[in-house]
Amino acid sequence: MREGFLALLLFLSVTGFATEENSGNEAVQWLERMNKAVISMDYEGHFVYQCGTSLEAMRLRHQIGLNGPLESLSSLTGVPREVVRDSESITIITNRNGKLHITQQPAAGKLSPLKSIQPEKLLQNYRITLGGSVRIAGRPGVVINLVPNDSLRYGYRLTLDKLSALPLDLTVVDDKGNIQSRIMFTDIKITDIDLVSLQDSVGTTGMEKPLMLANLEANMGNAEITRKPALAPVQPNETVWDLRSLPSGFDLVRHQKSPQTGLEHFVFSDGLATVSAYLEPLDSEKAFEGYTNLGSVRVLGRRLKDYQLTIVGEVPEKTLKLMAASIQYHKS
Repeated sequence: MREGFLALLLFLSVTGFATEENSGNEAVQWLERMNKAVISMDYEGHFVYQCGTSLEAMRLRHQIGLNGPLESLSSLTGVPREVVRDSESITIITNRNGKLHITQQPAAGKLSPLKSIQPEKLLQNYRITLGGSVRIAGRPGVVINLVPNDSLRYGYRLTLDKLSALPLDLTVVDDKGNIQSRIMFTDIKITDIDLVSLQDSVGTTGMEKPLMLANLEANMGNAEITRKPALAPVQPNETVWDLRSLPSGFDLVRHQKSPQTGLEHFVFSDGLATVSAYLEPLDSEKAFEGYTNLGSVRVLGRRLKDYQLTIVGEVPEKTLKLMAASIQYHKS
């Protein structure tokens, strides 16, 4: 009888492990489908963004054009603003008291909160499991849980549309289950919307004004234009900074420098969480030193030699401190 009971326990434990493993495999497959969806589909929708105690409503449009993706992100609350990205540039349009302020800079990264991720790298830092079924934005969704293996990163809960695999909800939680930030669509649809034709339209008002009209008004002297130069890639032998003992799971994915100001920008990622480090020559004795929050985003500042170090990321404070300690000055 005892042998039969032990055999039953063994069977249940193996079955439970196999079920969790199958759940993980299916969850990874869903993430791979999501990666394809966010870069290959045309879609538009409205979402709310909760960050700390603040709440914003936004509209997103994404289209695959002949020369790459076209994206438009517009605020529906607060100061009217719109960000438009194509394969070459990002243009930020802000309407303050009826006057347009336009900032243009070379394209880098994506505007859309629907970003592709790296499932194979995530498996090193997170336990990925399949959750239940939910309904968001009037659409059936499947939940994917990403539970961190350590205290250096937050947990994530993704809800993907069952039909398209587009994300409907992205919730970031700390180790106690408290929500740090959340992006939730209230409606989303796959569409053949033509952003180029929208730019040629002039029959809209307020922040519905498209980019081409904004540029037209700028040429008429009704806007203030700022153009930011591109940052140049940096080779390891072209910097005075060494990276030693980065926090576990994080790798350097981009390193750029401004030829004009000397500012260097490092981007680190674990396949999902991203941390940016900025190093800029100080033009005074005063430097920002300390720690602060911008909603769920953590910011750490330190003085390194005659440079201001600022580290920004939606990660625990511990991770920022380890990142700061890993950046060391050396003489070239």
